[in-house]
Formats: sequence, C-alpha cells, structure tokens
Amino acid sequence: MLTDDKAPAPSDNKARTAKQTHGSTPLNADRGVPTGVDNKKLLFLLLSFVVMLVIAFMPKPAGLTLAGQRVIAVLVFAVMIWIAEAVSYPVSSMLILSSLIIFLGISPAGSATAGKLGTIKAIPLALNGFANPGWVLVTAGLFIAAIIIQTGLEKRLALKVLQIVGPKTNHFLAAMIIIPQLLSFVMPSLVARAATLTPTALGLITALKLDRKSVFAKMTMLTVGFATALSGIGVLSAGGSNPFTVGIISKALNRNITWADWFIYSYPVVIVMCVFLFFMVTRFNRFEFTEIPGGREGIEKALAGLGKMSKNEKKISVIFAVTILLWATEKLHGLDSNTVAALSATAMMMPYIGVTNWKDTVGKVEWGAILLFGAGLSLGEMIFSSGAAVWMAKVSLGSMGLERLNVPVMVGVIALAIVIIRLAFSSVMSAAVTVVPTVLGLLLSMNKPGLPICGIVLVSCYITYFSFVLPVNAPHVLLPYSSNTFEIRDTVRMGIPFTLAGVLVVVLFSYTYWRWIGVM
Repeated sequence: MLTDDKAPAPSDNKARTAKQTHGSTPLNADRGVPTGVDNKKLLFLLLSFVVMLVIAFMPKPAGLTLAGQRVIAVLVFAVMIWIAEAVSYPVSSMLILSSLIIFLGISPAGSATAGKLGTIKAIPLALNGFANPGWVLVTAGLFIAAIIIQTGLEKRLALKVLQIVGPKTNHFLAAMIIIPQLLSFVMPSLVARAATLTPTALGLITALKLDRKSVFAKMTMLTVGFATALSGIGVLSAGGSNPFTVGIISKALNRNITWADWFIYSYPVVIVMCVFLFFMVTRFNRFEFTEIPGGREGIEKALAGLGKMSKNEKKISVIFAVTILLWATEKLHGLDSNTVAALSATAMMMPYIGVTNWKDTVGKVEWGAILLFGAGLSLGEMIFSSGAAVWMAKVSLGSMGLERLNVPVMVGVIALAIVIIRLAFSSVMSAAVTVVPTVLGLLLSMNKPGLPICGIVLVSCYITYFSFVLPVNAPHVLLPYSSNTFEIRDTVRMGIPFTLAGVLVVVLFSYTYWRWIGVM
C-alpha cells in the first residue's frame, strides 16, 4: 500500500501472503504478531475508551478549545489502540471516525457560547480526510501496486538488478539496498516492497543452502528491512506519510509541494543514508565468503523461471514510465501528482491499453489501508484546525526553549525527540499523524520570522521512517525479521547507530544542501 504499512496489524498473515504471492520459502510464522484480540487486548481497548472519555469531559485546560480538547481525547485513544494493537488498523479507523463524529457533534459550533454542532454537521468535518488530494494519491497508488504485482514486473525488476550486480557478497548487499529504492517508483507501498524482496532474498538463501543464522543471511535480511524503510522517504508516492505531510503543509502554509519538489528535497538524503547503510553492513561484518556460492546460477534460474517479458509487463512499463514523466514535469503541464496517479490507475484497467480490469483488481487492493489513511488524514487535519496541535506543542515542547536555537540545532533536537516518540508506534502513518501536526503547531506558535517551517516539518516526516531499532515498530521490518535469520538484539545493535547517523545527516543537510536550495 502507499501508506507506510498494510491495514492489518503485522502478523504471520503477512508472511503467508508473501509466500503465496511470490512462491518462495515460507517465513517463520512463530515470529509474527498474533492478530486475535486476547483478553489483555480487550482490557486495553476498554481502558482506552475510559481514558478518552476522561480526557474529553475533564475540565478544559486554559488556552484550549473544547473541540480541541475532544480531538486530543480521540488522538490519545488512537495512539493507545495503535500501540497495543488492540484491534486491526481498519477497525481502529472506524473507531476513530466514529469518535470524531460524536465528540465534534457535542462540541460548540464556533465560539464557546454557541450551541452544539450536532453529528450531522460533524460528519463532513470528521470525513474531510477522504476529500484530501493526498487520499486520492494513496488510493490510486494502492490500485497501481495491486496491478503491478499481478503482472510480476516487480519481481523481474528485482532479479534483473541481482543479475547485473553479480554474486559477489558486497555487490549482492548493494542490490538489496538499491532494489527497494527502484521499487519505490513503481510500487507505492513499504510493506509491498518488503513482501517482494523478503521472499526473493530468503528464497535465494535457501536455494543456495546457506545457513539462515550465517552472518551473510543475517545482514541480507537486516538490509532488506532497513533499505525498505529508507525507500519511503525519497519519492512522494512511496509512503502514506508523504502526501499526508504535503496536505498538512498545503492547508497550514498555503504551499504546494509537487512530486518533483519532494524528490529534489528528499532523495539526496536517501542516497547518503543508503551509502552509509552499505558501509555499515559491509565494513563492520566479516562474511563467510566473498562470493555467493552458486549465486549467479541461482539468479539466472529464478529469472529464467519468469520467462520472457510478457505483453502486460511491457504495457504497464510504458504506462508507468509516462506516469513518472508526468509526475516529474508537473510544473510544465499543471496536472498535480494526485490526478496523474488516478489517471495512471485508470489507464491500467482500461480495455486495450490496460492490463487488467476492475473485477480482477478490486479484491487485491488493501481497502483497510485506504480507510486507515483517510481516518489518519481526518484526525490530523482536526488536530490542526481545532487548535489542538498548537496547544500540545506549547505544552510538550514549548518549555525546551527551541525558539532560541539556530535552525540546524533545532532540527537535531526535534529529530531526536521524534526518534524516541517513534518507539511507541507500530506504523509510520500512525506516528506521522501524531508528530507532524504537533511539530507544525510548535513552529507556528513560535511566531519567529524567517523560520523555515516547511523544511522542518518535512524533516519531521522523514524521521518517522526511522524504524530501525525494534522490528515491531514497522511491518516492513517485521517481515524480514519473521525469516528467523536475525534477533532483536541485532536490530538494536545496528539500528541505534544507524538512527543516530540519520539524525546527524538531517542536521548536516540543514547546514548545507537544504539551505542552498532554500528549504532551510
């Protein structure tokens, strides 16, 4: 999906899905997270409801509107059920939307002395995320991803890269970093990219009879998880947090960020982080061999198994090449990236020029992800428009004296704070819904002329992808973890220095590149 994660909570269902889709070696089901709601989760769900009600009806804090107080209550409720995974993400979306409608409906309409808004008028407010242009991009992106997977083009692309780089150990690991970045252009879903690469890499390891506990196998699967996380940053359509952030910036700052703008701002960061990841993996580990035994034969065999490039693969390659061209030239023709994505998905299902139809595609689309993203957008927009974001920012971060810091240092402090907060979330999108509006509210509350608000908010979005320390913080890392090739201590050992390196990179970019191009 185009959102950072699939709609369901990470589970062994993902491992089974990856197996069924790609026909590779099954992942270790025991390493997943159960999807059933056990007694502890039920109790936590009830506790979450109680906490939401307490916050909604407690005495109103100074400086906060009643609507803002009740939106914060819904936010806390959402965060609690997301952290505990008390229900699946689609169900959490329904609970969030229902709660927004009810609590906005019983809040004053405008001034504090006005009558209640009423649930009829609250419905369009609670559902405004589904009218957001970013939601169109996400929905179209999910259709595009589902259609591309039907053709098998993504697997051919991955194997072609492996064929080009060859069987040398370092080259193979470089390919594991490069492939998710390439797939981010054609497959707007972090988990789909991980589900494509995990079985491919694991199947190759198994086919070559390599020990799953070898250093090579461990570093290969860790690299898949880390590189997939990085692949969400550089392309606007590569992760749901990106269009969400663009939508928030557009509404609050009246600034339009195009697909090309995002690419220019973000992709150099991805390149630097990918180089650093390659350095960490290859220089700090001693592998059992310098060339994968039988590696080239295994890759050639897998590629030969796909046969010649099909007519549908060729057609979809042309359609998507045109899509990327239109995204990159938005300023010339005026078609925004959301509209282009919708046209692309439509073209892929059109008679004669397309490769499939609605009936064959609709069941393969992650509708839960579409619901989650719409609910997340709605909650994020209400956090901002109700004044809750500014109030929360002042209360939580306002006492840190950030306004007295220069911009790069401010970026570093905010980034470190987000890294810590990120440990509480199991999805990039849920973290972004909480973090991005809060950071935006904090920056606006400073009333500091010349402060590069847009640039700092973009950085806050990037940092939500830094899910490198614990596998449970992101399904796209949990998938390779379920392969039983590495342990949590391995992600901690590698993830902490890599995360700190990422914070250092954004600080350095704040001093240099982003300042040169006018973002900071």
